Amino acid sequence: MTMSPTSVEKLKLLFEAENCLRPGIIFESLEAVASQMSDNEFAERMVKARSNLFQQITRLANRAV
Repeated sequence: MTMSPTSVEKLKLLFEAENCLRPGIIFESLEAVASQMSDNEFAERMVKARSNLFQQITRLANRAV
């Protein structure tokens, strides 16, 4: 079974990929973060963060009415 490349690995394949990173961010630090959790764990965090964001937006919109 072959593993598909991670987002960090795909980013590294881009021409001059280092120029796509924010100042002070290096690939070694991104790879360290990527190795801390599985893809599914990251996806769960993103779903929770998105849900929290929409809840905040809804609360602010209801206050403005």
